[in-house]
Amino acid sequence: MKIACLQFNPIIGEVQTNQRRASEMLEKYQPGEIDILVLPEMAFTGYVFKDKEHIMPYLEDAETGTTVRWAKEQALRLQAFVMVGYPQIVKGDPDKYYNSVCFVGRNGNLIETYQKTHLFSTDESWAEEGPGFKSIHVPGLGKVGFGICMDLNSYKFQTEFTAFEFARFHLRQQSDIILCSMAWLLTESSSNNVDYWCYRLLPLFNDTYTNDEESTAGIQSLDATRNRNVLFVASNRTGSENGDVYS
Repeated sequence: MKIACLQFNPIIGEVQTNQRRASEMLEKYQPGEIDILVLPEMAFTGYVFKDKEHIMPYLEDAETGTTVRWAKEQALRLQAFVMVGYPQIVKGDPDKYYNSVCFVGRNGNLIETYQKTHLFSTDESWAEEGPGFKSIHVPGLGKVGFGICMDLNSYKFQTEFTAFEFARFHLRQQSDIILCSMAWLLTESSSNNVDYWCYRLLPLFNDTYTNDEESTAGIQSLDATRNRNVLFVASNRTGSENGDVYS
């Protein structure tokens, strides 16, 4: 399986410019050269918005928004699955905004919209919490789970650090692939961030964190689950924005 993470530094508010740049970065790839393409969180809008009024001009509908259209075009051209992050407004409920990703199939069909469950402080100024983590069956891929950045962390940094809500969910769901769009801040080094992401996924591969009833509820064969290979893909943005530096 060939997976591409398209990572770049979007200019905040310059959606069309950012989309053109992403398209140019992908021009060298031909159909069949990529199986799954993952872009960062809020890939074309930038990430730091101070309130609902600030982000309002950039909100997109899940079916017809500019990000979803771009994803469909690239999916068709590359014959690949494509996931991209964007700020979502919901038809019929225009007062609720979400930090979301679209997941599009090889034939350009929208397979899933996932809304971020664990909000970072930057999100809380404008976004609602999503209804919960997701993992769905996708023909040709198996069980695919979705995440957005802060989802890997404990809820609001307030729940028990070793609750591992995200990882335990995907253990129970027996996800084969977990795709995450990121706008993860730089710590000491990028390698430190990767180490931390691995730590947040410990229940998927370390028995110490799966020997409890909550983690294993609904799993018929825990031994088989522990021996499964789970593919984790994180596509993080780069650069800086409003004083924040990304890994």
